Amino acid sequence: MKITEKIVRFGLIFLVLLSLYFSVSIWISSSKKEQPIKNDSQLATTVVNERLDTDVFLPLHLVRMQNGKSEMNTSENLITNIQNEIKHSSFGKLTQTVVGNSEQFEKYLSMELGVELLYEGPFLLSEYISVYNLNLQLTDLSADQIFFTCIQVDLAQNKIRFLDFNRKDVYEASISMDNEKVLNLMNKVGVQYNQISDQQAVAGKHYYLSEDQKMKKYSYILASQPVTKFRNAFFSNTDNIQTNEDSKDLSYTSGSERLTVDEKLGTIHFNGNIEARTAKDNIYSDSFNYIKKLGTNMGNIRYFDRTDTEINYRTFVEGFPVFSENDKGQVRITIGNDKAEKSTVVIETSVDTIQVPIPSEEEVVLKSTESLLEQLIANGANSEKINSMMIGYTWHKIEEITQVVDLTPEWYIRYDNKWYPERELLEKLANLEVE
Repeated sequence: MKITEKIVRFGLIFLVLLSLYFSVSIWISSSKKEQPIKNDSQLATTVVNERLDTDVFLPLHLVRMQNGKSEMNTSENLITNIQNEIKHSSFGKLTQTVVGNSEQFEKYLSMELGVELLYEGPFLLSEYISVYNLNLQLTDLSADQIFFTCIQVDLAQNKIRFLDFNRKDVYEASISMDNEKVLNLMNKVGVQYNQISDQQAVAGKHYYLSEDQKMKKYSYILASQPVTKFRNAFFSNTDNIQTNEDSKDLSYTSGSERLTVDEKLGTIHFNGNIEARTAKDNIYSDSFNYIKKLGTNMGNIRYFDRTDTEINYRTFVEGFPVFSENDKGQVRITIGNDKAEKSTVVIETSVDTIQVPIPSEEEVVLKSTESLLEQLIANGANSEKINSMMIGYTWHKIEEITQVVDLTPEWYIRYDNKWYPERELLEKLANLEVE
């Protein structure tokens, strides 16, 4: 970076930080020095600007298939527009066309003309229908037992399909929509796509980025949200919350619910119970009830992935997830038993969020998916343990500037059910060889 560019950048950072000084001071003060509260009328204040489920559960990637080519896009605007067209469509009856058959399943992995919307983690069909208010007709199928990671809209055959890569299941229904409008949205001048190749080699992820990718670096102003935001969002009963400042960490309690703040790391830990659940409730709807009450100041939080009992929401920048230490920009929610009328809940998150972007012209070149996979295998990775690979932004703290963070793009690999940045996984594999 040139000296003049450095001067301009740090000058800009200084001015922005100066303008945010007083508000940041208030946030930090409220998170660390709150007075004991009981029957505080502020707790009952209605949370404004709640997050919408249609934004939180929006698919992460879009694949355009036409003229024998498959191309990928992560634009939230484009994905939202295509999803809105699906929402306003008419549907026939949903039937299961493939049941656990890999050979038959592979026949559905390409289309003459169509679009796919992809999730990273499995999504529940009943929740998808509920979130987007779809008039999808079910026969004897149970939507609360059907999971998928891919929504496929076949514009040539006028079909919508839901693909479960783990079980190799396909569910299909007829769809009546404005095909011309969908094509115009996908082919609009200025919409950029990344070329991908159809290969099924990584745990059901059947697309490779076939070329190296140039990705921008970002810097963001860091904001520390007041602890009251999390207290108000997570407690089911805000009428009688007790505050304890005598212990090592600030904590709140109300009945069986407890929220603890690690003031050094800025982490939030909450545990409590979800009561009076119904048969329609699930880990997605249960967890969203907490996410929506955090409001829009927490950044662009979206559903990322899940395990049996834990669901993860991450901040997204330019359509890519942010990875960090100490749950910064992330919310992890564990539901003890999502089938019971009463379930335990544990929430892990952080008061730190990114809010204001600082312009940067720096770029990073990331290798193609195929090159990455070859490198991992060459360094001893077990291909059967590679669950997924995707590009994400790594949250880097700038030591000399505490209120600014750098976001650097790099490959992330889910290896043996845990996410690693490329450099960290290669180091882990090297250590395994030494042992």
